[in-house]
Amino acid sequence: MRMNPSLTAAALSAALAGVAVAGMTTPAMAGHDMTMPRGYQEYTKAAFDAAKEQRRILFFHATWCPNCRADEADIVRNAASIPADVVIFKADFDKESALKKQYGIPVQDTFVLVDGTGRAVKKWAGSGLRGGGLKAILAAAFPKKM
Repeated sequence: MRMNPSLTAAALSAALAGVAVAGMTTPAMAGHDMTMPRGYQEYTKAAFDAAKEQRRILFFHATWCPNCRADEADIVRNAASIPADVVIFKADFDKESALKKQYGIPVQDTFVLVDGTGRAVKKWAGSGLRGGGLKAILAAAFPKKM
């Protein structure tokens, strides 16, 4: 555990209880951003099901994948441009085996647009977006009609 020497006893207690404290990383927090912006959240079945009235995108992310990390950084950096009726769910590629099987996901950095019934409407690889980040993700999910 890395500690900032200026942490108070109360902050240390809060951190050990699993509460995020600026300047400190606990083992449970390592590698995880505890605060995700509006429109982007960790996948849970309950959250995903609760958002069925919104346009939902599953992002099959792996912590070891450089393309996934780049896509996520751009999503977080530009989250204000996610439309209010869209939610991007970050699904752990290494842990969500049943979800991968349900949507036929063979590789990480894959996105799936899902309708209100849970049916996959469209699938695409993030690497095919040529580094276009959130703008390219949204354009792939919701192409403008000509």
